Amino acid sequence: MAMVFAMLLCASHWAGAQDATTLRVQILNGRTGRPVTNVHLKLFRDVHLVSFSGAHDDKGETTDGEGYAPIPNIDATIGNVFIAVDLHRACSKTDKHDFSLAKVRVAGVVSENSCKPRISMYPQPGTLIFYVRDLTLIEKMRR
Repeated sequence: MAMVFAMLLCASHWAGAQDATTLRVQILNGRTGRPVTNVHLKLFRDVHLVSFSGAHDDKGETTDGEGYAPIPNIDATIGNVFIAVDLHRACSKTDKHDFSLAKVRVAGVVSENSCKPRISMYPQPGTLIFYVRDLTLIEKMRR
C-alpha cells in the first residue's frame, strides 16, 4: 500500500512539473506590483511579430488570477521572444519587449520596472516576469 502511494505521489509530481517546452509568463503591474489578471498576451519569435505557430490566427494566451500564463510548445531553437500585452505598455525606459529564452529557462528573467523601480521580483527558472502599465487615454486613442 505504501509503495502504491509513493508511486502515485511521484506520478503527480511529474505530471505537475513544467515541461521543458513550456514557458511560464507572469504579467505584473509595474506601479503596484500586483498581478495583471485576465489580460491577453502574445509571444513572438522576434520583433517582426512572427508568431510561434507561424499562423496568423494564433490567439495567444490569457493570464489567470495570479497573472500567470503558460505558453506551451516553445521550440528550443528560438533564441529570443518578443512579448505584447493588450492595452498595456512595458515599464521600461527603452520599451524593451524581447528576452532570451535560454536565460529564461536556466535562471528566469524579470523585466525592467521603470514605473516603480523599488518594486521587483526575484527571477524563477522557466519564468518570465514582465512589468507593464495601463495605456494612457492618449495612447488608447492613437491605436
